[in-house]
Amino acid sequence: MFYSMSKWLPASLAIVLATQSGCVRRTYNATPKIVSGALVEENDPVYTSTVSLDREGKAFCTGFVLDKRTIVTAAHCVANITQYASFSVAFGSKNRTLQKIFALTGKHALAHPGWDKADLGRVDIDPLPQQPKNDVGIIVLGEDAPEWVKPLPIKEIGDISVGRDVIVAGYGLTNPLPQDVATTEPRGFLRKTQGKLSAVNDAGKELIWDAPQDNPRASSCHGDSGGPMFYVEDNGSLTVIGVTSRSYSLKTDCSQKGVYTDVRKHTEWIKTHKEKIASSLINPGDWHHRYFTSKEGIKIALDFRLKDFGTEYVSTEVWLNVSHPSFTGTEIMTATLSSYINSLTQENLKLQFAGDGRFTAKFEKFSDEKVCAIASRWGIKQDVAVQINGKALADQSSGSEAFEFKFCE
Repeated sequence: MFYSMSKWLPASLAIVLATQSGCVRRTYNATPKIVSGALVEENDPVYTSTVSLDREGKAFCTGFVLDKRTIVTAAHCVANITQYASFSVAFGSKNRTLQKIFALTGKHALAHPGWDKADLGRVDIDPLPQQPKNDVGIIVLGEDAPEWVKPLPIKEIGDISVGRDVIVAGYGLTNPLPQDVATTEPRGFLRKTQGKLSAVNDAGKELIWDAPQDNPRASSCHGDSGGPMFYVEDNGSLTVIGVTSRSYSLKTDCSQKGVYTDVRKHTEWIKTHKEKIASSLINPGDWHHRYFTSKEGIKIALDFRLKDFGTEYVSTEVWLNVSHPSFTGTEIMTATLSSYINSLTQENLKLQFAGDGRFTAKFEKFSDEKVCAIASRWGIKQDVAVQINGKALADQSSGSEAFEFKFCE
């Protein structure tokens, strides 16, 4: 989904392809990627820090791993993900042992608000704009990336040398497409190519990449959008300085200079907004708690885990703990958990004495139950009621014999 100066290019598009006789325009249902690039080995830091963004199971953009839960990409890669039937981040291209795919929704991603959707379809974009284009976006995972993933840092602000070696990477095809087939090889392979940093546009917060003389067709292309530009440090290590944004000229041919968003100039925005997104997500491994006290001073704790289910959440484990120093285990304790979201889900159970003045039980019916909703026609009502020897406990605060709460607050 490389952003061309002449137009934004979707996965199915007319692109200029190189053939032995020259450049001809053909329409293919394909997303060509790094041109004249080499496959990236699995022990390469480029491999362990670069991900594929997949739309409906097919790679359409690229991103780099900033930390175990944050992916940085281009704004135009994530601006419209709520319109896709499915959207995911894939680690470990085509390796069944390493591969891990995270299915995501719009709440996991954010495009920079300064990126202008009006640029779609424009043919007059200045290759060296004097105002930032802000083509940068972030994706925040609800859980950690696989252990083998090794994030790479954004290079600190400072002088970077024009003419310095840089590496660009992306997922997909490498060879020119013949006229009679959709693809020459399977999609989803990570490739990289090395070139030179040819210009730094401080005013526009962008970088310009150029292919080396011995490989003039090396380039990023449609589908590499959001892919990283790595700066090769003096010691050979890599830092990230940019993400693929668009082609340099009005041509749609990919064998030319490319424009990259300078992510060094967006680190504060990335940091602030990744934390905001993270705070709104639920990690399926985290425990959540609701605490109550009865008029008798009895402590009641509802402990539960949730998992992401599209735009909503379901409970995966719900426990009730009721405690007081006077409990001996001879008491008969029962409880009822009720959750009303359009319809009523309810479970009654008997708690077991666990010692140290505490009774406990697990609500099995709530092991895979929708407990959060964006909206409900009849509202959402959730509560737990506890009885000891047939007598209902009352909430110390409200006086109600049902302790009201919400799984998602």
